Amino acid sequence: MSRVLVEGFDRDAVALARLLAREGRRVTLAGTGNASQQALELRASGVVVRARAGLDTEPGQFEEAFLDVWTPEVAPRVGLLRESGCVVRCLADLVLERSPVPTIGVTGTAGKTTTAAFLAFLLRSAGVGLHTGTAPAANLWPTAELLPPPADGVVLMELTSSHLCFTNRSPSVAVLTCFWPDHLELHGSLERYRAAKEAIVRSQSADDVVVVNADDTDASAIATFSAGHRFGFSVTRELEFGAFVTGRSVVLRDAEGERSFRLPPRLDDPRLQALLAAAATALAVGALPDKLRAPDSPPPHRATPVGRLGTTELVDDGMAATPSKTAAGLHGHRDGSVVLVCGGELESAGLPVHASPEEQALLEEACAEARRVARLVVLFGPAAARLAPHFDRTRTLRVSALDEAIELASSRAEGAEVLVVSPMFPLPLADRERIGPALEHLAGAGNR
Repeated sequence: MSRVLVEGFDRDAVALARLLAREGRRVTLAGTGNASQQALELRASGVVVRARAGLDTEPGQFEEAFLDVWTPEVAPRVGLLRESGCVVRCLADLVLERSPVPTIGVTGTAGKTTTAAFLAFLLRSAGVGLHTGTAPAANLWPTAELLPPPADGVVLMELTSSHLCFTNRSPSVAVLTCFWPDHLELHGSLERYRAAKEAIVRSQSADDVVVVNADDTDASAIATFSAGHRFGFSVTRELEFGAFVTGRSVVLRDAEGERSFRLPPRLDDPRLQALLAAAATALAVGALPDKLRAPDSPPPHRATPVGRLGTTELVDDGMAATPSKTAAGLHGHRDGSVVLVCGGELESAGLPVHASPEEQALLEEACAEARRVARLVVLFGPAAARLAPHFDRTRTLRVSALDEAIELASSRAEGAEVLVVSPMFPLPLADRERIGPALEHLAGAGNR
């Protein structure tokens, strides 16, 4: 009887521990915090529950360990478990291993959620039976809802580097949106971050498919590790197989020929790339709808307009927790037309963020783009001190809290084309979810 460690006490960890115990495994459910009531109830099923466990010093002896998705790859427990011969995995790896139906995994430094959401919309429009997990902030991460895996249709999952560094299998269809240095604090180096992303294709067979951003050199290099068929997407050039833009049309081309669709209106660059990635993937799996369009309600907190304050558009870009994501959202704006709110936390999982030389360079580039478009910058939180030297002091204000920053920015927004809340640094999910309502309140109060 194999010994298995499941980390954490949330809903997914409890469901996974229950499943493995029913299969006859000797399961230990452990975490560094207090055990939930649902976790404690598993003791009646023979599961060992270890609350406030010192996993980084004595993780224990196990054949397999299913770690929490936000456990850093550099955490001491990861090294200790691997050195003992334990196979380190996560819930996503179990779904990939057991799924009897095709699996689609979407990864990339940015654009994962929007691409996955657009793809889900296209596949359902084409009549495909689609299965996804539900997670906070509209992420389509693999969750306990996919256990046991469904017996029909297709499974679609958004796979972060924190999933992929603990996976030993690849999906039937792997989608790569882009690649640049990000979250290096969780992996220890750019090379290990790249290796995590490569896991989405390294175990693919010749019957599998990789869909890659042909305009991104690094993403295309990762795709070369796939043994499967290759489809691409591009906004700059024609492709042999995949989706590309020509004039005001999107062309989808495969071995059977090509189809042309009118380019949907009002798509910014990130959403256009997401739609092309989704369309190329739908083409690759043979499930194209009659019309090519984006869903009416894209994922929230991703450059999402939520109203107006007078003539100033209010935009919630709360999921832009890295400099390059903020820069992408600002790219299309005119010089001096934006009131920008940014800031947040200096650590993620107890580790300093944007600290590597590669990420520091991206921070400088993003701040240069912000200086170009901003007529005013309002900084908040611990990250304000790190951001302040990058901006003109005469056009920069600093406050302590997010709510105060939004209120202050709104009072100085007259004449700006847009007010954008785009942190550049990590924010707790609860803070991100306050941004949209705060902007909606400003729109309602200011326009009465």
